[in-house]
Amino acid sequence: MEPMQLIRVYKSQMMREILEELRKLTFEKTIIFIYGEKGTEKDYIVKFILAQINHPEIIKVPEEIHKKTSFRQESIVYVIKNFENIDFSFVFNPEKNFKCAIFISDYDYVELYKNGAIPFELYENLLSSRKIYIPPLRERKQDIIPLANFFLQEISECLNIHKKELSKEAQEAILEYPWIENAYQLKQYLAKACIMAKHQRLTSKDLFGEYNDQLSIKNFLELKIGNLLKEFANIENSNLYETVIQEVEKALFFLAINETGGNQLKAARILGINRNTLNKKLKHYNLI
Repeated sequence: MEPMQLIRVYKSQMMREILEELRKLTFEKTIIFIYGEKGTEKDYIVKFILAQINHPEIIKVPEEIHKKTSFRQESIVYVIKNFENIDFSFVFNPEKNFKCAIFISDYDYVELYKNGAIPFELYENLLSSRKIYIPPLRERKQDIIPLANFFLQEISECLNIHKKELSKEAQEAILEYPWIENAYQLKQYLAKACIMAKHQRLTSKDLFGEYNDQLSIKNFLELKIGNLLKEFANIENSNLYETVIQEVEKALFFLAINETGGNQLKAARILGINRNTLNKKLKHYNLI
């Protein structure tokens, strides 16, 4: 799904103002600090920013900070997470050319500095950044249903399944739910429901009932493989093996990456595979 579709998704005034501010930015050695509670849509806002920049050459920090590239310096965009123990003085070097540096955190840099998580030099440099605060879902309930529909479309495209819909009952239920982990948790519940439910219209039971917090990898695999076997039971030369492997693998990786909030290292540990292997698979299935 295109990041620019977020403009049509968000209904709350605070999120519309954020997108409008970002659309007006001139990206030239621009420092942006995005923060908000765990699970807020920080990664989607990063994608929105990248969509404003022509042909960005993205370097993810700290993973790719030492990677040799042939990028033109003026086209580089640094996407920076887990920056507490890394020297980022190069970003603030006046002789350094780049398009944009995007810091992402669950906490305000003021709080990080007060708690001793970042040094004074980084705090001082971040004072000149564009600070973008993503409010929690509980403060903008008008965004919940549009976001849910946005995620349902994204899930259907990732897993190559028909888009599920929310029943009126389900819509009422998700509006009342606290969503402690915000949009990440909302997407996680929707992904589970889409995978597990056979019917098209999702109910509150699909979201919060028997599947909630009880969906193990084992149960998921049994159900997914069982459904595929039923579909191909009477079809000869159906290439069942490859179909099962690809369908299960893609859904499994999608589920794992959503369970960990996009943390590939944690997802790889859950799956028991190498992080590089997971990264290749995620790219192969267009999940990142």
